[in-house]
Amino acid sequence: MSHKYWVAGMLPMAAFAHAEINTPSIDDTMVVTASRFEQPVSTVLAPMSVLTRTDLEELQAKSLVDALKTLPGVEIGQNGGRGQNASIFLRGTNSKHVLVMVDGVRLPRTMMGSVDFNMLPLNSVERIEVVRGSGATVYGSDAIGGVINIITRNDVESKRFGIGAGSNGYAQANVGVTTEVTESIGLQLAGGFEQTDGYNVHPSTAEPGTEHGFASKNISGRLSYQPAENWESNLIGRWYQNDVEYDGWGSKKHSRIESSSIGADTAYQAGKWNTLLRLELGEQSNYDYFDGYTRTNADLTSKIRQTYGSVTSRYQAADNIALTAGLDSTWEKYLDGNFIAVDDVIDNPRQNVGIFALANWNVSESILLEGSIRHDENDQFGGNETGLVALGWNITPDYRLFTSYGTAFKAPGFDSLYGSAGNITLKPEESENVEIGLEGTSYNIGWSVNGYINTIDNLIVYTGNWPDGRNENIEEARIRGVELMANFDVGPIYNQLSLDLKDPKDVSKDEQLARRAKQVAKWRTSVWLGDVLIGTQYIYQSERPDYSGGSMLDSYSVWDLTAQYDVNNDVTLSGKVSNIFDKEYETAGDYPAPERAFYVNMNFSY
Repeated sequence: MSHKYWVAGMLPMAAFAHAEINTPSIDDTMVVTASRFEQPVSTVLAPMSVLTRTDLEELQAKSLVDALKTLPGVEIGQNGGRGQNASIFLRGTNSKHVLVMVDGVRLPRTMMGSVDFNMLPLNSVERIEVVRGSGATVYGSDAIGGVINIITRNDVESKRFGIGAGSNGYAQANVGVTTEVTESIGLQLAGGFEQTDGYNVHPSTAEPGTEHGFASKNISGRLSYQPAENWESNLIGRWYQNDVEYDGWGSKKHSRIESSSIGADTAYQAGKWNTLLRLELGEQSNYDYFDGYTRTNADLTSKIRQTYGSVTSRYQAADNIALTAGLDSTWEKYLDGNFIAVDDVIDNPRQNVGIFALANWNVSESILLEGSIRHDENDQFGGNETGLVALGWNITPDYRLFTSYGTAFKAPGFDSLYGSAGNITLKPEESENVEIGLEGTSYNIGWSVNGYINTIDNLIVYTGNWPDGRNENIEEARIRGVELMANFDVGPIYNQLSLDLKDPKDVSKDEQLARRAKQVAKWRTSVWLGDVLIGTQYIYQSERPDYSGGSMLDSYSVWDLTAQYDVNNDVTLSGKVSNIFDKEYETAGDYPAPERAFYVNMNFSY
C-alpha cells in the first residue's frame, strides 16, 4: 500500500485531536516533471501531487478524469459519463491553460486547443504527476495553470491480465507482457478494450430511452535497449481508437478518434552529466457522423500531425549547484478536415522552437534558490520570453517555506484562429503567478498551505451574438486562492484531505469564471483489514456559473466506495460503488452526471 503524495486538507482535524495518529516523514517520492530529470518531490519548489500505480488501483479509476478529479486544485466539467467530452480546470484557469503530456511530450490534439482525456487507458499508466502553478519556463506554451504529465508503464519482467464489468453494460479487458529478450534488450506489449452502453447524457433534447455509449481499443509496445549501466534507449509505439456516442441536439451522433504515435528516446549519464534525447511523431484523425451510418472520409472533421524533438542536459557543477538546459522543437500540421479549410490555415505547418535554462543552488543546508528562463520562437507569433524564480527555506527539519514568481503564456490553437469563430489577429494569452507556501509535519500530521494569485491578460473569449460573434483578446482574469492539505493516519485508517478556497474572477465583467467553484473539498480514506482494503472518496464543489453570465450550477457532494481483496500474491479482486447515495448533480448544464453505478474487476499479475 503506497501513499506517496501530499493531497489533503484541514477540514476535520479537530475531530481527531485526541486520536492515535501516525504518518510518514517528509515525502521522498522521485518525480521528473518539475525539471525533466529525477528529483525528490520534497525539493520541488511548487505544489505537486503524484498518483502512483498503487493509488490508481486503489481508486479503481475508470479514466484519467476519474483519477485527476481526486487531486487538489482540479475541477471537472463533463458532458455526462464515461467517454464524454471533459474539461479540466486546474486552479481555476481555463481548460486550455493546463499543459497535458504523455511521457513528457505534449499531445497532438493540443494544436486544436483542447485535449482528449479519453486518449490513454489507465491500464497503461504508471503514475500521474501534477505541478500546480506556472510551468512555462520548462515546457513552453499552455502551462498557465500547471502541468499534467502522464507517465506510462515500464514494468520489470511481468505478465498481467485484467477483466471487469459493471453498470450500464460496462465491460473491459487488458493484457500486458514485459520480458527480457537478452540481458540488454527488453520488450513490452500491452493492449485492451473498454465499452459501455452508457445512459441518456442530454435528456433535455435527446429522445427518451436513448443511450450514449463509449467504446475504446488500444495497443502499445516498447523495445528497450541498455548496452551499458549508464545508457538506456527506448522505442515506443501507441495506437488507440475511441468512439463516443453523444447528443447532437436531438440526433444521436458518433465522435471517433483514431490516434497513433511512435517515438524514441535515449538517456546517457557520465560523471556530472545527464543527457536525454527524445523524438516523437504523432497523428490523430477525428470523425463525426450520425448514428446508423458508417464512417467515411467525408465525415473527417480534422486530421493533424505533430513532430516533437528535444535534447536536455543537466550538469552537476558543484555539490550544491545543478544546471539544466534544453532545446525542443514542435512541428504541427493541419492535414485535412471539414472543421477548418486547409487553405485558410496560415503558417501550416507551424513550428515552435524553445530554449530554456534552469539553475538550482543550495545556498546553504537550509536554503534552496531556483531560477529559470525560456525563449520560444513561433512561426506565427514570433518570440515569447517566460521566467521563474523560486526560493525555499527549510526552517527546521520538519518545516519548509517556499515562494515563487513565474510567467507563462498560451499560444492560440488552430480552433481559435480558424474555427467557426476564428480570428487570425489573436495574440497569445499571458499570465503572472505569485505563490507562497508552507509545509511540514506537526503532531504527526503532514500538512501544507499554499496561497497564490494568478493574473491572465489577453484572455481569449467569444464576443458578440451567435453565430456572428468571434474570438477576441479583450478580457482579464484574476484567480486568488488558498490550498489547505494534509495527510495522516488515525489508527489504521489513512486520510488525505484538501480544501481549495479561491476567487476565480473575470475582471473585465466582474463575474465568477464559468464552471469554477469558490470552495472545493476532497477526502480520501483507506484501511487494510487483513487482506482487504476498504476505501472512500468524497468530493464537494460549491455552486458556480454554467457559462459566462449564465445560470448557476448547484453545489453537490458525492461519495464513492471501493474495496480490494488480495486473493493471493498474483490475483486481486476489487469492486467499486460510485455515487453511492445516488446524488443528482451536473458538472455541465443539462448534462446529468452518472447515477449510482457498480463495478467489479479481477486482475492477474505474474
